[in-house]
Amino acid sequence: MNRQSSGLTLAALVLAGLNMRPLLTSVSPLLGQLRQAMGLTPLMASLLPAVPMIMMGVVALMSASLMQRVSLQRLLLAGLTLLLLALAARGAIDDGRWLVVSALFAGLGVGVVQMAMPGLIRQRFARHSAPVTGLWAGALMGGGGLAAALSPWLSAQLGWSLALAGWALPVLLAVALWRYVCVPEGPRAANAAVPSLWRKPRAWALALSFGLVNGGYATCVAWLPDAYHALGWSAQAGGSLLGVMILCQVAGALLMPLLARRADRRPQLIVSLACQLAGMGGFLCAPLLAPWLWAAIAGFGLGAAFPLAIVLALDHLPHPQAGARLVAFMQGAGFIIAGCMPFIAGQLQAVTHSFHSVWLLQSAITLGLIALNLRFHPHSYRRAFGSTS
Repeated sequence: MNRQSSGLTLAALVLAGLNMRPLLTSVSPLLGQLRQAMGLTPLMASLLPAVPMIMMGVVALMSASLMQRVSLQRLLLAGLTLLLLALAARGAIDDGRWLVVSALFAGLGVGVVQMAMPGLIRQRFARHSAPVTGLWAGALMGGGGLAAALSPWLSAQLGWSLALAGWALPVLLAVALWRYVCVPEGPRAANAAVPSLWRKPRAWALALSFGLVNGGYATCVAWLPDAYHALGWSAQAGGSLLGVMILCQVAGALLMPLLARRADRRPQLIVSLACQLAGMGGFLCAPLLAPWLWAAIAGFGLGAAFPLAIVLALDHLPHPQAGARLVAFMQGAGFIIAGCMPFIAGQLQAVTHSFHSVWLLQSAITLGLIALNLRFHPHSYRRAFGSTS
């Protein structure tokens, strides 16, 4: 692959990543307006972040058969097109139930793109998979931060419906670029020795870790602006706080994989989780003392953990197709777990009438994640998957 082709593929990868999270982060700063405009109930508000993530997980679990039958480029274009249609439809929605339906189809589109991307990264950038995965994750989170920060301003200028539907425009640009990028076919996954992941405890441990980390991200995306709105902040201020958190996620996603040059990924993972714990503890114990600092620290940790989890899974099975299958399984089960977390958090807040219970739950989960990730020593990879590793 020449440098021009590599650069174009990287540009297309970044543009696709920028479009993966606005479907989630454009909604949360506008929840107050949506409750008034379309009668959005607490249950619907909890489903808006949960349904897309569950759909991402369902698609990832179906990836083995899809990636056998459909080329990577067609998968990417199909996913982006479905996302485009779902976001554009939000401009004509005036009922909370249909907003949830749009989230379902948008989540399916994002799931298809996320399913195909790790295999493409390993195929096209085999020697630089860690930093390119970090770049992908940074773009993914950066797009979410832009949507969180800009959506309240767009709503004030154009109205909430156009503020939500307008995020279809960058998806249209991504579709156009991916039609131009050439993605050659790699060897089929059938040629790789792939273990039965459903029966592997390590595969489930990786999925649990990935799911709970992304559950923390989804919970913050869904409820952080609303939590500070309850403390007297405006929609713009709450969206900006979420934007700062996601901006620091981008920094974590880009920087931490560059430091993970040794085979053992645990030191970087533990630092990432410690940052998450500090931020969640700040939201719990002193939310108004230094909210921007808590958001920055939590965001850095959440952002760093995402690409490290993908690289960790790829490390377990070095054959590109086998590694992609493991990542797909991890993302499939993990995103279903992650999708449940903001729903549980929303119902917990509705019962307790306080966001303290949400941050307490997240702090306890992060402590458990630290204990779980200490088990992922490189010497255990071969034992976890046998001869395939």
